[in-house]
Amino acid sequence: MAFNTTLTPHCQALRERNYLHLENVLSQDFTNVLGEVRDRILSGAQDDIPDWHIEGKKRQYLFDFPSEAFLEDFLLSMSEITGKAPENLTIGERHIKVYLENAAPFPAPHLDRRASEFTVGFPIVIPDASEVCFLPHLGFEENTDERARFIKLGDGVDMAAYYKDPRIVKAQGRLGDMFIFYGSRVWHERIHPAGSMILYTKLNTMGSDPLGENRALHRETVTA
Repeated sequence: MAFNTTLTPHCQALRERNYLHLENVLSQDFTNVLGEVRDRILSGAQDDIPDWHIEGKKRQYLFDFPSEAFLEDFLLSMSEITGKAPENLTIGERHIKVYLENAAPFPAPHLDRRASEFTVGFPIVIPDASEVCFLPHLGFEENTDERARFIKLGDGVDMAAYYKDPRIVKAQGRLGDMFIFYGSRVWHERIHPAGSMILYTKLNTMGSDPLGENRALHRETVTA
C-alpha cells in the first residue's frame, strides 16, 4: 500500500483550502521506496532527465512506481482525496526534483502547467531552512498554458522581504508527509530549496499527458 490511512476525510478540506500538508500519511513501503530513490540518486546510480535539467536551479529524475499494485493503490488514494474516479486520473508528471546547492534562496512564485490540475509532493530530503510557500492572496485563476507561469515583479524587488508577507502559508515537510494542491491555480514556490529532494506527481482529469510520461508509464507498466 502507498499510504497508511484513507485520504477520504481530507477531500472536503482540499476543496475548501485548495492546498494541504498532511503529515506521516505514507506507508512504510512508500517511505522505503523514496529512501531507495534517494540513495540511487545520491550515489549516481540513477541518471537524471537531461532535457529537464534547469541550470542553476535543479536536476530532475523520472520516478517509476515499484509495482502495478502499488500504482493502483496510489491512484485509489488520489481518488479519495480529489474526489475523482481513479480511472479518470492521468499522471501528467512524475519527477524527483533535486535542487542544486547554488539554487536561488527566494525564487519568484509560479503556477504549474495546465496539466497539473492536482500537484502532489512527497518530501524526501528537506534542509531545515527550506519551506514550501502557498500564496492564496494572489488569486485562484487557472494557468491555461502548457508551461509554468511565473509571477511578474518589478525590478529591484527584495525577494527575502517579499516572502515575509504574513499572508503566505509556509510548511517544511519531512519524509512520510504529503503536500497536495491545485497546481495550475495556487501560486506557490519553495524557498531556500538548495539540497532539497522531492517527488512531485502531477495529475489531471483532462487526459492531458504533455510530457508523454503517462503513456510511457502504461507502456512499460512499472519497473517490476
